[in-house]
Amino acid sequence: MRIAIALAKGEDRVYPGPFGHAPRFAIYQVEGGEARLLEIRPNPYAALHGEGKHEKMRELLKDVDLKVGARFGHGGGLGAFPVAGRREVPPVGLKEVLALLLAQSTA
Repeated sequence: MRIAIALAKGEDRVYPGPFGHAPRFAIYQVEGGEARLLEIRPNPYAALHGEGKHEKMRELLKDVDLKVGARFGHGGGLGAFPVAGRREVPPVGLKEVLALLLAQSTA
């Protein structure tokens, strides 16, 4: 499974705001109870509002199975990421989030 974790600028912490406003995403491949960092992907749409942002974000993260962030907007409404494909976590360090996700994937 491939996951995208919303990251704060210049820190290895979960971005505390809405997922789509995160300045970058850590993209991981999770298999066999292990997570391997594939890339840190910039979010060129972080400051964008309206103007087809949901479609642009879907395209940016089309290779990702699970979106992980502190907050998601629109509650799964029209244009938003589906609830099944996202996970809210506290704005903590990246290591804590990975440990939580890995523990749940092996449970």
